[in-house]
Amino acid sequence: MSTYFPNEKIYYFIVLLLACVLCFVNLGGHPIYILDEAKNAEAAREMLLNQDWITPTFNGELRTDKPPLHYWFMKVSYEIFGVNAFSARFFSAVFGVLTILTTFHYTRKFMGLKMGLMAAFVFLSAIFFVQEFHLAVPDPYLIFFVSFGLFQFFDFYRYRKKLAWFLFYSSLGLGILAKGPVAIALPGISIFIFLLMNKDFNWKSILAINPFLGLILSFAIAAPWYYLVHQATNGAYTEGFFFEHNFQRFSGEMEGHGGLPFVTWAFVLLGLLPFSFFIIQGLVQGWKKRKTDEYLLFSWVIAAVFIVFFSISQTKLPNYPMPSYPFIVVLIGFYLAQLLEGNLPLKGYKISLWVWLVISILMPIGGFIAFTLAEKQLEPVRFVSLSLIVLPIGSILAMIFLKRNQLKQSLASIGISSMIMTILLFSWVYPNLLTQSPLVMAKGILDSNSKTIVYKGYDPAFLFNFERNLPIADTKEEVLKFLAENPTGNVITKEKFIEQDWQDFPMEIQLKQKAIFENYTIVIFKPK
Repeated sequence: MSTYFPNEKIYYFIVLLLACVLCFVNLGGHPIYILDEAKNAEAAREMLLNQDWITPTFNGELRTDKPPLHYWFMKVSYEIFGVNAFSARFFSAVFGVLTILTTFHYTRKFMGLKMGLMAAFVFLSAIFFVQEFHLAVPDPYLIFFVSFGLFQFFDFYRYRKKLAWFLFYSSLGLGILAKGPVAIALPGISIFIFLLMNKDFNWKSILAINPFLGLILSFAIAAPWYYLVHQATNGAYTEGFFFEHNFQRFSGEMEGHGGLPFVTWAFVLLGLLPFSFFIIQGLVQGWKKRKTDEYLLFSWVIAAVFIVFFSISQTKLPNYPMPSYPFIVVLIGFYLAQLLEGNLPLKGYKISLWVWLVISILMPIGGFIAFTLAEKQLEPVRFVSLSLIVLPIGSILAMIFLKRNQLKQSLASIGISSMIMTILLFSWVYPNLLTQSPLVMAKGILDSNSKTIVYKGYDPAFLFNFERNLPIADTKEEVLKFLAENPTGNVITKEKFIEQDWQDFPMEIQLKQKAIFENYTIVIFKPK
């Protein structure tokens, strides 16, 4: 067991400071816009409005997609800071900071200060992983409670601390409230395989872990809400959540989010950029040292279980394997630490660095082309793509330092440029991009009191940002009746429905704007 030294406190402060800067930078500086954020933030707003801690709704209808933990935290945040984008994302950022800090703490505890710092450095440099903690979605909560719970398991496994045992099973229970049975299933599979591979799957270990009492504790935390929502909705939530949003997501493709097994690997590479280009070396070195370091074996098993499981799952999303990322950064950090200590040849590092150099050079070019051609509505703000030049500058510096045999400076160039990129994304890039979104443009047309109806399709972010529910019409007759009663009323729909059903209607189009990085165009019109 490693010991603490007084001078180590400064490292905790540095990691905490960097984590706070990266997770909180301009947190409310751009509106809730993307689909998942909009639905979750609005469901929490309605829970606040209804003063209901049990039944989640979206636009007044039962929402069965997710359990309530993130709604509860958002509800509390709304009560403190008011209903806004910052409030919706506040606790996501808090759990991001806690995830980074606990990854550093427990890696330091199990493998020493240098490894703890290296793991934290890789984590802080992961642009799109850090981005997840800027979103009003349940994943930051799941990531924290699953990873923290697994850290607690290993702490208990190595040192037999009763508090660690209690925190492990409590975290699983909170994870179930964050996103459902996945929070207990994948950690359970990971622990089972770890014990098998560590040749320690026996009655003595099982009795020490005491899964029977532990699961009672986990379910005692999670089960009451599931029971209450089942009763409150006459079983509708149970059927929708467990059968549609769990079983069917695994067994079939949902909402167009499918793909071949390698797609999950692509998500991991994207999520842990730029150091994900060293993930193969990390997995190889972790496997080689699995017999001499139990923590490396533990991290390796968790990485493998999550990646394989979500490769098999028919529904695939970038956030699915993220609870395993704190352990993947341990493996990547171990490889990089071995390089710094001179225990490994630099060939693998040079190859990965060249790959990252090429990709980082292509990124600003690709961004500029995309904003000019593919997303033409972003042409007025295409200059923001130039911010991506920070990444090739960092990789070029890394190559220069490597040629001078300054490996530490080479790694620092990659990581620091990525952290700068994260800050630029949230302080400059996203705020500028969203000025071209239908939502922001609609704020000059609609307000929270305007008479408005939706025809078939709309952008869910309108509900949260205008703090209101909207009636949804499925037929043209319903809209005409609404307009007869509200002659100056507004209709929100999609361009395809205008072309299908409204060509003969005299209208004044107030807004026609394509949604950013989506394949639909929002139209707002009123009678002429």
